[in-house]
Amino acid sequence: MGNNLLEIWEIFLAPIYILLIFVFAFFIPSQGDRRIFNLGLGAKVTGGIAFTLIYLFYYGGGDTIVYYKTAIAYCNLILQSPFEGLAITLSNNSIENFSFFTPETGYPVRHIFNDSATLMVSKIAIPFLLLSFKSYLIGSLLISFISYLSIWQLFKLFRHLTNNKQISILSTLFVPSILFWGSGISKDTITFAATCYFVYGAYWIIIRRKFKLMIVILSAISLWLIITIKPYIFLVLFPGTLVWIFFNSIQSIKNKFIRTATVPIILVSSIIISGFTLNSISSVLGEYSTDNIMRKAIIAQEDLKQDYYGGNSFDIGKIEPTTAGVISKFPIATFYGFFGPTLVHVNNVVMLFSALENTVLLFLSISIFLLRNPVKTLQRLSGEPFLTFCLLFSVLFAFGIGLSSPNFGALVRFKIPLLPFFLIMLLSIFTKTNTDISKP
Repeated sequence: MGNNLLEIWEIFLAPIYILLIFVFAFFIPSQGDRRIFNLGLGAKVTGGIAFTLIYLFYYGGGDTIVYYKTAIAYCNLILQSPFEGLAITLSNNSIENFSFFTPETGYPVRHIFNDSATLMVSKIAIPFLLLSFKSYLIGSLLISFISYLSIWQLFKLFRHLTNNKQISILSTLFVPSILFWGSGISKDTITFAATCYFVYGAYWIIIRRKFKLMIVILSAISLWLIITIKPYIFLVLFPGTLVWIFFNSIQSIKNKFIRTATVPIILVSSIIISGFTLNSISSVLGEYSTDNIMRKAIIAQEDLKQDYYGGNSFDIGKIEPTTAGVISKFPIATFYGFFGPTLVHVNNVVMLFSALENTVLLFLSISIFLLRNPVKTLQRLSGEPFLTFCLLFSVLFAFGIGLSSPNFGALVRFKIPLLPFFLIMLLSIFTKTNTDISKP
C-alpha cells in the first residue's frame, strides 16, 4: 500500500533535485556559517527522505499521503485549465468548486476538502508538486528545504540572543524529531516553520522595532497559517510572547525593587490581555476557542484511548469538565507532553527513536531543575525575558498536548514546536551554571 506513489524515475531524478537545492541554497546568505548551513540542510534533506520512505513502506499510508492525493487533483485541474484551476485553488472549498473536478483530474479526498485547515496543507503542497512533476518524494524534499529556511532563521535568533553558537545548533538544526516530523507534506511541517518565523519576526519587529518588509510579510503569513491550520499553537504563543515583550521592557528599570514589583502587574496584564484577545477572535479559532477547548480535550482523551489505536496511548485519568479538574491533570499531562513516549512505552522502531530522544531530554531536565538549586535556576530564568518566554511557551504547550493528545503517534508530531525553545532554555541554564561553577 502506498508503494505505487514511488516510481523508478523519481529515484533517479531525486539526486538532481537535491543538487539543485544545494546550488540554490548557496545564494542564501549564511552570515559566515556556510559549513553549518550546509550540514543542517543535509540533515534536513535526509529527514525528508526518511519521512517519505517511512510513510510509504513502513506505515503504508497516512495523512501525508491523503494531503498529497488531494493536492494532485488540484495540480491536474491547473494543468488542464490553468486560469480555472488557479481560481478554484485560491477560493473556498465549496460544493460548486468540487464539481469542477472530474475523473480525469481526480477528486480531492472528501474529508480533506471539507476541512479548511487540512485543505490548506494540500494547497500549500501544490506549487512544490508542480515543480517536481507531481512526485511525492521530490515534492516532499522541496518542502523540507523551505521548512529548513525557517529553522535556520530560528538558529540565527538563538545565536543572537544567547551568544552561543554551539547550543543554538544543538537546539535547532540537529534535533531528530524536528528533522523527521518537521519534514514532508504535513500540518506539522507547515505550522512548525510558521512558529519559527513568527517568533523570529516578533523579536525583530516588536522588541527590536526593526520593520523590514520581508520579515513583516513572513510574520503575517506565519500567523495566518498558524491560526488557519493549528490555532492551539497561537493560544500558547500569544500569551508567551506578551510576557516576553513586557518582561523585556522592564529590563531598563535600574531599581531592582521597582523591577521586581512590576512582575505581578505584567503577569496579570498578560492574562487579561490574552483572555480578552482570545475571546475576541473566538469565531476565528473555531473549535479551539476558549469555550470549546476544554470539551475538545475531554473528547480527544476518550477517543484516542480506544482499542483501534492499537494501544499506542497513555492514560492521564478521567478529566472532570471544570477548570479545577483540568488543572489537576497539569503534572501528568505536562510530563507526557515533554517526555512521552518513554522507553517503557516503546512498541515499534519509530517510537524507539522518540523515546531515546525523550530520555536525553528528561535527564537534562533533571540535572538542571532537580540536582541543582531550583531557586537560583528560576532566578536566572526570570532575569532573562527570552528564556522566560521559552519556559512559559514550552510548559503551556506540553500541558496542552499532553492533555488533549493521549496517543503517542500524535504526540511525537504535535510536540515539535516546543522542542527548540525548551532545549535552548535548558542548555542556556546548563552552560551558564557550569561556567559559574568553573570560576575560581
